[in-house]
Amino acid sequence: MPSADRTVLPDGSRRVAAAVVVLAATIFAVLAVRYAGESTAGGVDGHLDRAVDALPATGHGLARAVTVFGSPPVVTVAAGALALLCLLARKPRAALLAVAGPGLTGLVTTFGKPVVDRTIGREESLAFPSGHTGGATSLALVCALLLAAALELRAQETLLLAAASAVVAGGAVGTGMVVAGAHYPTDVVGGFCTAVACVLGVALLLDAVTLQRRARQP
Repeated sequence: MPSADRTVLPDGSRRVAAAVVVLAATIFAVLAVRYAGESTAGGVDGHLDRAVDALPATGHGLARAVTVFGSPPVVTVAAGALALLCLLARKPRAALLAVAGPGLTGLVTTFGKPVVDRTIGREESLAFPSGHTGGATSLALVCALLLAAALELRAQETLLLAAASAVVAGGAVGTGMVVAGAHYPTDVVGGFCTAVACVLGVALLLDAVTLQRRARQP
């Protein structure tokens, strides 16, 4: 976890992180505009659906099971527990990241759904972006960043760990949501991008404050 004089992101990684935030936000915006008001799958969804359908039957069951890790109660409890551990370790900035990253992701996915108004199924449930995917991705990304800071990993190692953690967690939960028929694949992409933009955005903001304070010190 970050020490009192250490940033969340290591030196050399913040420009890459900022570029990733812009890219993720752009993808989210493009998908939101493209599928606003829609109630059917798009061309991209068809290609991704075929990849999901190629999974064996046992894989479908496992995919459905892991979706629990992206549910709001699980994400909320896990983020709160992580923040508490950070506070006990006297790492307030780490605690703030643990709460603000998943929290902001949850707000965007929750309030973004009625704005985009994309629906799925007979009940016309709001679908874009996937909150479960966003929740799991944000939590995994926060854990990866805090672990990297605790191990004092370098920029490249931190970015690789963060990317791998986000892709594995978001991909697993997102696949489960598609298999369950709760989301289109592009909803999953939207939820993933939301989490990446929110968590890295919060990390960059915390680092900006830290660097500013460091610059003022004699």
